[in-house]
Amino acid sequence: MTECVEHVGLAQSRVSTHLGCLADCGFVQVRREGRYSYYRVVDPRVAELVMLARSLSADNAAALTDCIRIDSPGVPSSAEERD
Repeated sequence: MTECVEHVGLAQSRVSTHLGCLADCGFVQVRREGRYSYYRVVDPRVAELVMLARSLSADNAAALTDCIRIDSPGVPSSAEERD
């Protein structure tokens, strides 16, 4: 869990909720040891999907970087900048 939180930069509670949903859907499996939870991808198509998303992102990096329709965390939207 800690690795996921550090990697995506979201709150632990939000990551936990998403991982719980992924577990409920059968995409990941959780193993608990004390206060720690370890998640493992169980559907190999998930890894394929991640690789495809990375490829698509790389192919469109400039457009994604310049996108103003969706705010990035910690970056004011263009509407907020005008206010």
